[in-house]
Amino acid sequence: MIVKAKYLDTEFEGFSEGGVRTSVHVPRYKVLFDIGGFNHEKTHVENLLVTHGHMDHACGIPFYISQRSLQKLKAPNIYVNEAMFENTKKILDLYSEIEGFQYNYNLIKTPVNTEFELNQNTFFKAYKTTHRIPSQGYTIFDKVQKLKKEYLNLDANEIHQLKKNGTILTDLISKPMISFSGDTQIEYILDHEDVRNSKILFMECTYISDDRNVARAREWGHTHLDEIFHHADKFKNEKIVLIHFSKRYPKNKIREIVKNKTPDILKGRIETFII
Repeated sequence: MIVKAKYLDTEFEGFSEGGVRTSVHVPRYKVLFDIGGFNHEKTHVENLLVTHGHMDHACGIPFYISQRSLQKLKAPNIYVNEAMFENTKKILDLYSEIEGFQYNYNLIKTPVNTEFELNQNTFFKAYKTTHRIPSQGYTIFDKVQKLKKEYLNLDANEIHQLKKNGTILTDLISKPMISFSGDTQIEYILDHEDVRNSKILFMECTYISDDRNVARAREWGHTHLDEIFHHADKFKNEKIVLIHFSKRYPKNKIREIVKNKTPDILKGRIETFII
């Protein structure tokens, strides 16, 4: 089942089931986060940001490329962490040989804290996450013009006159809009200000109850709901979308536990990415 949701002017859709499949499409930015399963309707999406190599996040890469190649679409941009680059290339070369035609794609290493342009007004960065294998999350930024502090108290006529005289009134700033965690321990949030300040945060929340406690979650490189709520004051995001719930939990149980545990400071900001 495909989950469809929206926050203000940003739509997102996909699926995320811990250990099974995760892939989230954000049409506004023309990106797919992870591809641990493939929705054929998303073949047209040209930018794929892969957090790590576990199958429930990356198994769809060959099929995605194969479908685009067969349809003679332009080469997609597939961004991966540096550690998985070479082995991913080997896998794709083998599948291309097995299928008997040339795969057409751009596989791109994404060092952390490096800007990668999506268009002239948007870029993203990768930030290190802590999982059982090399992994990273992604943050998408909008470039926006902001009025300089010294002009904030001027009226419209004064602003107009300054513009007429050729005065530069604004600074170009980068605003974090969407962050996507992939699989990680809670430190992904605590260590990265841009992630905490993103307008929308997709945050993994694999375990939510005492049958798999915080220690167990950390042992497997995941985040527990109790950790998120323990650090509730750190989250400055307008919307926090919880993803990657373990399949051990029925969906009604997830909704119930999240609702009952959510602290006041996060009420109205938490959403579960389930149907």
